[in-house]
Amino acid sequence: MNKIQFVIIGVGRIGTKYSKIINENPHSELIAAVDIDFNKRKSIHKLLPFFTSIEDFLAAGIKADMVCVCTPNGLHAAHTITFLNAGFHVICEKPIALHLADGYKMLAAEAASGKKVFAVMQNRYSPVSIWLKKLIDDHKLGEILFIQINCFWNRSQQYYSESPWRATLELGGGPLFTQFSHFIDLMIWLTGQPSNIAAESFNLNKHIKTEFNDSGTIKFDLENGGTGTFNYTNAAFDRNVESSLTIIATKGNIKVGGQYMEKLEYVNLEKSTQIPVFDKVTTANDYQFYQGSLDKHDEFLANVVHCLHHNLAPEVGIKDGIKIVSFIEEALAAAEYKNY
Repeated sequence: MNKIQFVIIGVGRIGTKYSKIINENPHSELIAAVDIDFNKRKSIHKLLPFFTSIEDFLAAGIKADMVCVCTPNGLHAAHTITFLNAGFHVICEKPIALHLADGYKMLAAEAASGKKVFAVMQNRYSPVSIWLKKLIDDHKLGEILFIQINCFWNRSQQYYSESPWRATLELGGGPLFTQFSHFIDLMIWLTGQPSNIAAESFNLNKHIKTEFNDSGTIKFDLENGGTGTFNYTNAAFDRNVESSLTIIATKGNIKVGGQYMEKLEYVNLEKSTQIPVFDKVTTANDYQFYQGSLDKHDEFLANVVHCLHHNLAPEVGIKDGIKIVSFIEEALAAAEYKNY
C-alpha cells in the first residue's frame, strides 16, 4: 500500500501538529510545507522542500495527494478552492469558512475537481460522543425536549498577541468560529440543524483587544421539536472551565461534561442499558499557555488515509462545515440586530 503524500499550508501550532502525526502514521508521509515565515521550517523536524508562497509551491510542480490547509480561518475557503483547482485532495481545518457564500463556492469547486475535502471535526472521535450518537440514533432517549450547551473557556491577551489575526473579524471571526465550532458541530450531528435562532453577544473581558465580543447566548428550536440554548465565553479566569451538553428527553436525561465534553457526568434512562466506563483518558490539544479542543487529530488523519486508500467519501465534509457556518452566521446576525 503506497503512502499518502501530504503537504502542509500554514505551519503554525496546528500545522506543526499535523507534521508530527503525518510522519507517525505508517501510511502517510509529509513531503513539503508552505508558510510565509521561512523560520517556521524549524518547526518541522524533517528536511523537506519549504516554500514561502503558494504560488512558488504550485510552480515547483511537486506531486502530492493531499494538502492540509492550516492557515488563518478567513483564508480557508480561498486556499481550499485553490488546491482543489490544482488537483489535490484537501484537509480543511475548522472552520471551513467565515461566510456561508464561501462554503457554497467550496462545494462547487469540490464537485468540479473530482477531489475530496475533509473537514476537521475531531471531537466526533471522542468515545463519549460516539456512544451518545448511537444512543440517540437508537431512539433510547425518545424525543429530545431540551438541550443546553455551555462552553466557558479562557483566551488571554497573550493568545491574541501571539497571532494577531485571531483578534480580527476578517481572519479570525470570533470565538464561535475559532473555539466553539467543534461543539456546534456535535450539537448538529446529534440533534439536527437548529432553526428560529435568536442571540445576543457581549464583551466581558474589556482588557483584551479584539474586533468581536467574547461571550454570548444563543436560543434556537431543534430540528425534530424541542428547544435549546448555547452559552459561551472566552472570558473565564486563567483557564478553561467546561464544555458541557445536557439533554432532557422523554425517555431519559444525560449530561456530558468536563472541559471538552469528554466525561459522562449523568445518565438516567427509562430502559436499562449498559453504561460504558470511559477509562481511557481523552486529552486536549496542549498549546503551552492555553488548551484547544480534543487531541484526536491522529484518529482523524487515520480515517482520511483510510478513505483515500479505499476511495470512500469523507466522514465529515464541506456540507457538514456549511451547517456550522450557517448556524454561526445566523446567530451573529441575530446578536447584531439585538445589540443594535
